[in-house]
Amino acid sequence: MEKTVYLSTAVFFFGAIIGSFLTACIYRLPLGKYEPTREIPAVPAHPTATLSSPKRSFCPNCGGQLKWWHNIPILSWVILGGKCSYCSKAIPFRYPLVELITASCALLTLYRFGPTPTAVLVFVFLAALIVITFIDIDYMIIPNSISLPGTVIAVAIGAIQQFLPNPIFDFPIVLDLTSSVLGILAGAGFLYCVAEGYLRLRKREGLGLGDVKLLALIGALLGPRCALFTIISSSVVALLVMLPLIVLSKRGFQQHLPFGPYIAFGAFLFIFFFSTIFIPFSPPIIWWISVVPH
Repeated sequence: MEKTVYLSTAVFFFGAIIGSFLTACIYRLPLGKYEPTREIPAVPAHPTATLSSPKRSFCPNCGGQLKWWHNIPILSWVILGGKCSYCSKAIPFRYPLVELITASCALLTLYRFGPTPTAVLVFVFLAALIVITFIDIDYMIIPNSISLPGTVIAVAIGAIQQFLPNPIFDFPIVLDLTSSVLGILAGAGFLYCVAEGYLRLRKREGLGLGDVKLLALIGALLGPRCALFTIISSSVVALLVMLPLIVLSKRGFQQHLPFGPYIAFGAFLFIFFFSTIFIPFSPPIIWWISVVPH
């Protein structure tokens, strides 16, 4: 019991540290490359910051270099009262939120898969989804620098797994190259057909190719079953959340909203709850997905 508490605590803090890094990725990765859909703090000292430069963290308002104790995940934000120690401007709640989400994902992964290679890979995948989610919220874009290399790596994992006598990774990771390819076709292929059909019918874009590429990544790593479940679950959740916003908005159905966060949430549901909740208590469509080869 004592070892379990120590391990859980260590994993939580490790996840929070990774979350701190993810906040930097969310801020720096699209900086100067895409046009934000909402106000993103401009940094006069570092207008073209990248993941590797500057090496130290800085305030997104004044550009002041942060001290080590400013970077303690979650706690620093509380100690500083949510304000920069240099310029006293508010530090967005997003920073401790991302750290808390990432730490929680680390714990969930440990409890679901134990201290295994599968847990490590699933956590890395979830970290990528967190970055994609917040960038899509800010910029309405899913960066190719994550989805495309991720898809290639996922296909390679499927190919390697196929030729090993004992696979390194277990469910929900694909076990062979065929599942990886079918996952891409089921996810990205289906969503691309929907996007192309909408474009031809309405003469305007309804779904971005970034969403298609994200489904390719999810299908390539988690297989066709996950791809189909993600499409259905993300569409349902998006409809429940976005429809009231669209109705209440002055722009109505002309309003563009990010779909990437819902896709990421659908994949999350599949990883942690598909076999324990959705199969026993779901309508026939989910039962049908459950018999799709993994």
